[in-house]
This record gives sequence, C-alpha cells and structure tokens, in this order.
Amino acid sequence: MRCPKCGYFFSEELKTCPRCGNDMGSEIEKLGIFPQVAEEPFLTVDDFIEPTSDGRPTLNQERVIEFPFPESES
Repeated sequence: MRCPKCGYFFSEELKTCPRCGNDMGSEIEKLGIFPQVAEEPFLTVDDFIEPTSDGRPTLNQERVIEFPFPESES
C-alpha cells in the first residue's frame, strides 16, 4: 500500500503509515481490504504445553536459555 500523504510503500496489514503516522483507515476501506475474522483462536494453551522427561505435560515451567555467543569482554 502507498501512503497518500508521504508516498511511502508498506504492508496492507498496518493501519497507520510507519513513516508519517497517517491514518490509513479510509484508504483501506476504499480498497476493500478488511482483516478476516477468525472463528477459532490461532493458538491455544495446548500449543504451549511441553512434555517433561517423564512424558507428562507441563506448563509454566522455568527454562534456561543458553546463547551460543560468549559474553563480551569489557
């Protein structure tokens, strides 16, 4: 989509221009671009349940994330 105010090109998914902040609601209506309403949620709680080592599902378990990069030397 092209902003009529500043001419910036950006995704139709945005409702305001990322460059100038122009509200694109009226332009989106003119083009007939409307977001589709979901009948069911895209993700559910079940999508975040991870099995433990004993095979039982668990939720809200604390995890340690290790980064492959060494800490920077100051």
